[in-house]
Amino acid sequence: MRCQRGILLSSCALALASAIAANAADAQSIFDIGARVAPQYHAYTIDSPSNTKISEFSVPFYVLVPVSPSLSFDVGNAYTQARVEQTAPGKTTTSTISGLTDTQIRGNYMLGNDFVVLTAGVYLPTGQSTATTRQLAAASLIGSDFLAFPITNMGTGLAGIGGVAVARPFGEWNLGMGLSMRRSADYTPFEAGTGQPMRYQPGNEYRARVGVDRGVGTGHLTLGLTYSTFGDDNLGGSIYNTGNRYLTQFAYNNTVGLGQLTVVGWNLFRTAGTLADSTFLAHENITDAGAWYGIPVGSTVVEPNLEARTWFQANGVPASLMTTLGVRIQLGVAGYAVLPSLGYSLGRVGAQDPTGANTTATLTGWHAMLAVRLR
Repeated sequence: MRCQRGILLSSCALALASAIAANAADAQSIFDIGARVAPQYHAYTIDSPSNTKISEFSVPFYVLVPVSPSLSFDVGNAYTQARVEQTAPGKTTTSTISGLTDTQIRGNYMLGNDFVVLTAGVYLPTGQSTATTRQLAAASLIGSDFLAFPITNMGTGLAGIGGVAVARPFGEWNLGMGLSMRRSADYTPFEAGTGQPMRYQPGNEYRARVGVDRGVGTGHLTLGLTYSTFGDDNLGGSIYNTGNRYLTQFAYNNTVGLGQLTVVGWNLFRTAGTLADSTFLAHENITDAGAWYGIPVGSTVVEPNLEARTWFQANGVPASLMTTLGVRIQLGVAGYAVLPSLGYSLGRVGAQDPTGANTTATLTGWHAMLAVRLR
Protein backbone atom coordinates (compact mmCIF):
# COMPACT_ATOMS: atom_id res chain seq x y z
CA MET A 1 0.00 0.00 0.00
CA ARG A 2 1.33 3.53 -0.96
CA CYS A 3 0.32 6.89 0.53
CA GLN A 4 0.50 9.44 -2.25
CA ARG A 5 -0.81 12.76 -3.58
CA GLY A 6 -3.80 12.60 -5.92
CA ILE A 7 -7.53 13.18 -6.27
CA LEU A 8 -8.31 9.88 -4.57
CA LEU A 9 -6.59 9.95 -1.17
CA SER A 10 -6.59 6.98 1.15
CA SER A 11 -6.29 7.18 4.93
CA CYS A 12 -3.10 5.13 4.89
CA ALA A 13 -1.09 7.34 7.27
CA LEU A 14 -3.15 6.36 10.30
CA ALA A 15 -4.35 3.00 9.02
CA LEU A 16 -0.84 1.72 8.40
CA ALA A 17 0.47 3.14 11.65
CA SER A 18 -2.27 1.36 13.57
CA ALA A 19 -1.81 -1.88 11.64
CA ILE A 20 1.93 -1.85 12.16
CA ALA A 21 1.48 -1.15 15.85
CA ALA A 22 -0.79 -4.19 16.08
CA ASN A 23 1.74 -6.32 14.21
CA ALA A 24 4.57 -5.05 16.39
CA ALA A 25 2.66 -6.01 19.51
CA ASP A 26 2.72 -9.62 18.32
CA ALA A 27 6.19 -9.57 16.78
CA GLN A 28 8.89 -9.74 19.44
CA SER A 29 12.14 -9.65 17.49
CA ILE A 30 13.77 -9.23 14.11
CA PHE A 31 13.20 -12.94 13.48
CA ASP A 32 9.46 -12.20 13.14
CA ILE A 33 9.92 -10.47 9.78
CA GLY A 34 6.75 -10.28 7.68
CA ALA A 35 6.54 -9.89 3.91
CA ARG A 36 3.89 -9.32 1.25
CA VAL A 37 4.14 -9.56 -2.53
CA ALA A 38 1.22 -9.26 -4.95
CA PRO A 39 1.90 -9.49 -8.72
CA GLN A 40 -1.21 -8.28 -10.55
CA TYR A 41 -2.55 -7.19 -13.92
CA HIS A 42 -5.36 -4.71 -14.58
CA ALA A 43 -6.63 -3.70 -18.03
CA TYR A 44 -9.46 -1.41 -19.17
CA THR A 45 -10.93 -0.79 -22.60
CA ILE A 46 -12.88 2.44 -23.11
CA ASP A 47 -14.84 2.36 -26.36
CA SER A 48 -15.85 5.18 -28.74
CA PRO A 49 -15.49 8.12 -28.58
CA SER A 50 -12.46 7.66 -26.29
CA ASN A 51 -11.06 4.54 -28.02
CA THR A 52 -8.46 3.98 -25.30
CA LYS A 53 -6.91 0.86 -23.80
CA ILE A 54 -5.06 1.15 -20.48
CA SER A 55 -3.21 -1.70 -18.79
CA GLU A 56 -0.84 -2.06 -15.86
CA PHE A 57 1.25 -4.98 -14.66
CA SER A 58 2.70 -4.39 -11.21
CA VAL A 59 4.52 -6.28 -8.48
CA PRO A 60 4.15 -4.39 -5.18
CA PHE A 61 6.19 -5.78 -2.30
CA TYR A 62 6.38 -4.88 1.36
CA VAL A 63 8.57 -6.00 4.24
CA LEU A 64 7.94 -5.42 7.96
CA VAL A 65 10.97 -5.67 10.25
CA PRO A 66 10.08 -5.64 13.97
CA VAL A 67 13.04 -4.65 16.14
CA SER A 68 11.15 -4.93 19.43
CA PRO A 69 7.51 -5.02 20.61
CA SER A 70 7.58 -1.19 20.44
CA LEU A 71 9.76 -0.42 17.42
CA SER A 72 9.39 -1.62 13.83
CA PHE A 73 10.43 -0.59 10.34
CA ASP A 74 8.76 -1.25 7.03
CA VAL A 75 9.96 -0.95 3.45
CA GLY A 76 7.74 -0.87 0.37
CA ASN A 77 8.31 -0.61 -3.37
CA ALA A 78 6.87 -1.91 -6.64
CA TYR A 79 7.85 -2.77 -10.18
CA THR A 80 5.31 -1.39 -12.65
CA GLN A 81 4.77 -1.58 -16.39
CA ALA A 82 1.99 0.56 -17.87
CA ARG A 83 0.72 0.74 -21.46
CA VAL A 84 -1.81 3.03 -23.14
CA GLU A 85 -3.12 2.59 -26.69
CA GLN A 86 -5.23 5.41 -28.15
CA THR A 87 -6.96 5.22 -31.53
CA ALA A 88 -8.04 8.24 -33.55
CA PRO A 89 -9.32 8.20 -37.16
CA GLY A 90 -6.60 6.57 -39.20
CA LYS A 91 -4.00 6.53 -36.43
CA THR A 92 -3.10 4.49 -33.33
CA THR A 93 -0.54 5.75 -30.82
CA THR A 94 1.06 3.72 -28.02
CA SER A 95 2.64 4.95 -24.81
CA THR A 96 4.54 2.77 -22.31
CA ILE A 97 6.51 3.30 -19.14
CA SER A 98 8.11 0.78 -16.77
CA GLY A 99 10.48 0.45 -13.85
CA LEU A 100 10.62 0.66 -10.09
CA THR A 101 8.60 3.22 -8.15
CA ASP A 102 9.88 5.35 -5.27
CA THR A 103 10.93 3.40 -2.16
CA GLN A 104 9.11 4.03 1.10
CA ILE A 105 11.04 3.46 4.34
CA ARG A 106 9.23 4.11 7.61
CA GLY A 107 9.82 3.68 11.30
CA ASN A 108 7.01 3.19 13.82
CA TYR A 109 7.29 3.46 17.58
CA MET A 110 4.54 2.53 20.06
CA LEU A 111 4.64 4.25 23.45
CA GLY A 112 3.93 1.97 26.41
CA ASN A 113 0.43 0.68 26.95
CA ASP A 114 -1.23 3.91 25.79
CA PHE A 115 -1.29 2.80 22.15
CA VAL A 116 0.34 5.99 20.91
CA VAL A 117 2.10 5.33 17.60
CA LEU A 118 4.73 7.72 16.28
CA THR A 119 5.59 7.39 12.60
CA ALA A 120 8.39 8.93 10.54
CA GLY A 121 9.51 7.99 7.07
CA VAL A 122 11.02 8.95 3.77
CA TYR A 123 10.24 8.32 0.11
CA LEU A 124 13.50 7.73 -1.76
CA PRO A 125 13.47 8.80 -5.45
CA THR A 126 14.20 5.35 -6.91
CA GLY A 127 11.35 5.71 -9.43
CA GLN A 128 11.10 7.71 -12.63
CA SER A 129 9.71 11.12 -11.68
CA THR A 130 10.13 12.67 -15.16
CA ALA A 131 8.10 11.26 -18.06
CA THR A 132 9.21 11.72 -21.65
CA THR A 133 6.77 12.89 -24.29
CA ARG A 134 6.18 9.28 -25.43
CA GLN A 135 5.67 8.08 -21.85
CA LEU A 136 3.36 10.87 -20.73
CA ALA A 137 0.02 9.20 -21.60
CA ALA A 138 0.92 5.97 -19.77
CA ALA A 139 2.34 7.83 -16.77
CA SER A 140 -0.75 10.05 -16.53
CA LEU A 141 -3.68 7.71 -17.17
CA ILE A 142 -2.73 5.14 -14.52
CA GLY A 143 -3.40 7.99 -12.05
CA SER A 144 -7.11 8.00 -12.94
CA ASP A 145 -9.29 8.59 -9.89
CA PHE A 146 -12.04 6.30 -11.15
CA LEU A 147 -10.09 3.26 -12.38
CA ALA A 148 -8.63 0.84 -9.84
CA PHE A 149 -4.91 0.77 -10.58
CA PRO A 150 -2.81 -0.22 -7.53
CA ILE A 151 0.18 1.92 -8.60
CA THR A 152 -0.85 5.41 -9.70
CA ASN A 153 2.52 7.03 -10.36
CA MET A 154 6.06 5.98 -11.22
CA GLY A 155 7.81 8.47 -8.94
CA THR A 156 7.38 11.86 -7.29
CA GLY A 157 10.87 12.51 -5.94
CA LEU A 158 12.18 12.82 -2.40
CA ALA A 159 9.57 13.26 0.35
CA GLY A 160 9.27 12.92 4.11
CA ILE A 161 6.29 11.92 6.25
CA GLY A 162 5.55 12.14 9.96
CA GLY A 163 2.51 11.34 12.05
CA VAL A 164 1.04 10.37 15.37
CA ALA A 165 -1.92 8.06 16.06
CA VAL A 166 -3.71 7.44 19.36
CA ALA A 167 -6.31 4.79 20.22
CA ARG A 168 -8.37 4.42 23.40
CA PRO A 169 -11.24 2.18 24.55
CA PHE A 170 -14.54 4.06 24.90
CA GLY A 171 -17.13 1.75 26.37
CA GLU A 172 -17.73 -1.04 23.88
CA TRP A 173 -16.00 1.00 21.18
CA ASN A 174 -12.37 1.74 20.39
CA LEU A 175 -11.66 5.33 19.39
CA GLY A 176 -8.66 6.25 17.25
CA MET A 177 -7.34 9.63 16.09
CA GLY A 178 -4.36 10.57 13.98
CA LEU A 179 -2.50 13.49 12.44
CA SER A 180 0.10 13.29 9.69
CA MET A 181 2.07 15.50 7.33
CA ARG A 182 3.97 14.99 4.09
CA ARG A 183 6.55 17.38 2.69
CA SER A 184 7.96 16.81 -0.80
CA ALA A 185 10.98 18.17 -2.64
CA ASP A 186 10.47 19.68 -6.07
CA TYR A 187 10.95 17.59 -9.22
CA THR A 188 10.35 17.69 -12.98
CA PRO A 189 7.17 15.72 -13.81
CA PHE A 190 7.51 15.85 -17.62
CA GLU A 191 9.72 17.11 -20.39
CA ALA A 192 8.83 20.65 -21.47
CA GLY A 193 8.46 21.36 -25.18
CA THR A 194 10.87 24.29 -24.88
CA GLY A 195 13.67 22.01 -23.76
CA GLN A 196 13.82 23.77 -20.39
CA PRO A 197 12.83 21.65 -17.38
CA MET A 198 9.60 22.75 -15.69
CA ARG A 199 9.95 22.24 -11.95
CA TYR A 200 7.00 21.17 -9.82
CA GLN A 201 6.87 21.93 -6.09
CA PRO A 202 3.98 20.10 -4.38
CA GLY A 203 2.37 21.87 -1.45
CA ASN A 204 2.61 20.30 1.99
CA GLU A 205 -0.06 17.70 2.69
CA TYR A 206 -1.83 17.54 6.07
CA ARG A 207 -4.27 14.83 7.21
CA ALA A 208 -6.49 14.37 10.23
CA ARG A 209 -8.41 11.17 10.84
CA VAL A 210 -10.82 9.85 13.41
CA GLY A 211 -12.16 6.31 13.51
CA VAL A 212 -14.13 3.98 15.74
CA ASP A 213 -14.56 0.21 15.80
CA ARG A 214 -16.14 -2.46 17.94
CA GLY A 215 -16.69 -6.18 17.98
CA VAL A 216 -19.94 -7.46 16.45
CA GLY A 217 -20.66 -11.16 16.81
CA THR A 218 -17.59 -12.92 15.44
CA GLY A 219 -16.50 -9.86 13.47
CA HIS A 220 -16.00 -6.10 13.58
CA LEU A 221 -17.63 -2.83 12.61
CA THR A 222 -15.34 0.08 11.66
CA LEU A 223 -16.17 3.71 10.77
CA GLY A 224 -13.67 6.39 9.74
CA LEU A 225 -13.42 9.98 8.55
CA THR A 226 -10.30 11.56 7.02
CA TYR A 227 -9.79 15.23 6.15
CA SER A 228 -6.89 16.15 3.84
CA THR A 229 -5.74 19.65 2.99
CA PHE A 230 -2.79 20.92 0.97
CA GLY A 231 -0.60 23.93 0.53
CA ASP A 232 -0.52 25.52 -2.92
CA ASP A 233 1.30 23.68 -5.71
CA ASN A 234 3.80 25.48 -7.94
CA LEU A 235 4.35 24.27 -11.52
CA GLY A 236 6.88 26.43 -13.32
CA GLY A 237 5.68 29.56 -11.50
CA SER A 238 1.96 28.76 -11.83
CA ILE A 239 0.39 28.63 -8.35
CA TYR A 240 -2.74 26.50 -7.93
CA ASN A 241 -4.65 24.23 -5.53
CA THR A 242 -6.87 21.30 -6.53
CA GLY A 243 -9.04 21.43 -3.39
CA ASN A 244 -9.42 19.61 -0.08
CA ARG A 245 -10.68 16.05 0.41
CA TYR A 246 -13.16 14.41 2.78
CA LEU A 247 -13.05 10.62 2.91
CA THR A 248 -15.58 8.55 4.87
CA GLN A 249 -15.13 4.79 5.31
CA PHE A 250 -17.20 1.86 6.51
CA ALA A 251 -16.28 -1.80 7.06
CA TYR A 252 -18.24 -4.67 8.56
CA ASN A 253 -17.57 -8.39 8.77
CA ASN A 254 -19.35 -11.20 10.58
CA THR A 255 -20.29 -14.85 10.28
CA VAL A 256 -23.41 -15.29 8.15
CA GLY A 257 -24.63 -18.83 7.49
CA LEU A 258 -21.74 -21.10 6.60
CA GLY A 259 -19.35 -18.31 5.63
CA GLN A 260 -17.89 -14.93 6.53
CA LEU A 261 -19.50 -11.80 5.08
CA THR A 262 -17.46 -8.64 4.59
CA VAL A 263 -19.02 -5.35 3.47
CA VAL A 264 -16.91 -2.24 2.86
CA GLY A 265 -17.61 1.19 1.45
CA TRP A 266 -16.12 4.64 1.12
CA ASN A 267 -17.05 8.05 -0.21
CA LEU A 268 -14.61 10.73 -1.32
CA PHE A 269 -15.67 14.35 -1.81
CA ARG A 270 -13.15 16.78 -3.32
CA THR A 271 -13.90 20.47 -3.04
CA ALA A 272 -13.50 22.83 -5.98
CA GLY A 273 -10.06 24.15 -6.89
CA THR A 274 -7.93 25.25 -9.83
CA LEU A 275 -5.56 23.62 -12.31
CA ALA A 276 -2.06 24.77 -13.24
CA ASP A 277 -3.38 26.87 -16.15
CA SER A 278 -5.79 28.66 -13.74
CA THR A 279 -8.76 26.72 -15.11
CA PHE A 280 -11.55 26.27 -12.56
CA LEU A 281 -11.72 22.68 -11.29
CA ALA A 282 -15.24 21.79 -10.14
CA HIS A 283 -15.91 19.52 -7.18
CA GLU A 284 -16.38 15.78 -7.61
CA ASN A 285 -17.63 12.82 -5.62
CA ILE A 286 -16.59 9.16 -5.85
CA THR A 287 -18.47 6.41 -4.01
CA ASP A 288 -17.49 2.75 -3.77
CA ALA A 289 -19.21 -0.23 -2.10
CA GLY A 290 -18.27 -3.89 -2.12
CA ALA A 291 -19.23 -7.20 -0.55
CA TRP A 292 -17.21 -10.43 -0.13
CA TYR A 293 -18.53 -13.77 1.10
CA GLY A 294 -15.97 -16.35 2.19
CA ILE A 295 -17.12 -19.97 1.92
CA PRO A 296 -14.90 -22.61 3.61
CA VAL A 297 -14.14 -25.63 1.44
CA GLY A 298 -11.92 -27.87 3.54
CA SER A 299 -8.79 -25.81 4.36
CA THR A 300 -9.52 -23.44 1.46
CA VAL A 301 -11.78 -20.39 1.44
CA VAL A 302 -13.58 -19.44 -1.79
CA GLU A 303 -14.64 -15.80 -1.76
CA PRO A 304 -16.96 -14.44 -4.50
CA ASN A 305 -17.25 -10.66 -4.46
CA LEU A 306 -19.15 -7.77 -5.99
CA GLU A 307 -18.06 -4.12 -6.11
CA ALA A 308 -19.78 -0.99 -7.49
CA ARG A 309 -18.27 2.47 -8.03
CA THR A 310 -19.76 5.80 -9.12
CA TRP A 311 -18.09 9.05 -10.07
CA PHE A 312 -20.10 12.28 -10.16
CA GLN A 313 -18.57 15.45 -11.60
CA ALA A 314 -19.98 18.95 -11.90
CA ASN A 315 -20.46 21.02 -15.07
CA GLY A 316 -22.85 18.59 -16.71
CA VAL A 317 -20.38 15.72 -17.11
CA PRO A 318 -22.34 12.43 -17.18
CA ALA A 319 -21.92 10.11 -14.22
CA SER A 320 -19.38 7.31 -14.53
CA LEU A 321 -20.41 3.87 -13.26
CA MET A 322 -18.49 0.62 -12.87
CA THR A 323 -19.42 -2.81 -11.50
CA THR A 324 -16.82 -5.50 -10.84
CA LEU A 325 -17.56 -9.21 -10.32
CA GLY A 326 -14.78 -11.40 -8.99
CA VAL A 327 -13.67 -14.39 -6.99
CA ARG A 328 -10.75 -14.85 -4.62
CA ILE A 329 -9.37 -18.08 -3.16
CA GLN A 330 -7.45 -18.25 0.13
CA LEU A 331 -4.92 -21.08 0.31
CA GLY A 332 -2.20 -22.17 2.71
CA VAL A 333 0.91 -23.30 0.85
CA ALA A 334 4.14 -24.26 2.70
CA GLY A 335 3.49 -21.79 5.50
CA TYR A 336 2.47 -18.97 3.15
CA ALA A 337 -0.98 -17.47 2.69
CA VAL A 338 -1.63 -17.48 -1.07
CA LEU A 339 -4.60 -15.56 -2.50
CA PRO A 340 -5.21 -15.76 -6.26
CA SER A 341 -8.11 -13.66 -7.59
CA LEU A 342 -9.85 -12.79 -10.87
CA GLY A 343 -12.33 -10.04 -11.71
CA TYR A 344 -14.29 -8.51 -14.59
CA SER A 345 -15.54 -4.91 -14.76
CA LEU A 346 -18.35 -3.41 -16.82
CA GLY A 347 -19.63 0.15 -16.88
CA ARG A 348 -19.47 3.54 -18.52
CA VAL A 349 -17.25 6.59 -18.16
CA GLY A 350 -17.86 10.25 -18.91
CA ALA A 351 -16.31 11.38 -22.21
CA GLN A 352 -16.49 14.00 -24.96
CA ASP A 353 -17.40 13.33 -28.59
CA PRO A 354 -15.48 14.87 -31.52
CA THR A 355 -17.64 18.02 -31.31
CA GLY A 356 -16.78 18.55 -27.63
CA ALA A 357 -20.22 17.53 -26.35
CA ASN A 358 -20.48 15.51 -23.14
CA THR A 359 -21.34 11.83 -23.58
CA THR A 360 -20.40 8.43 -22.13
CA ALA A 361 -18.19 5.60 -23.36
CA THR A 362 -18.62 1.90 -22.58
CA LEU A 363 -15.99 0.56 -20.19
CA THR A 364 -14.83 -3.04 -19.69
CA GLY A 365 -11.94 -4.38 -17.65
CA TRP A 366 -10.07 -7.47 -16.49
CA HIS A 367 -8.20 -8.03 -13.23
CA ALA A 368 -5.89 -10.80 -11.99
CA MET A 369 -3.78 -10.94 -8.84
CA LEU A 370 -1.69 -13.45 -6.89
CA ALA A 371 -1.04 -12.17 -3.36
CA VAL A 372 1.43 -14.03 -1.15
CA ARG A 373 1.80 -13.29 2.55
CA LEU A 374 4.40 -14.50 5.04
CA ARG A 375 3.24 -14.00 8.66
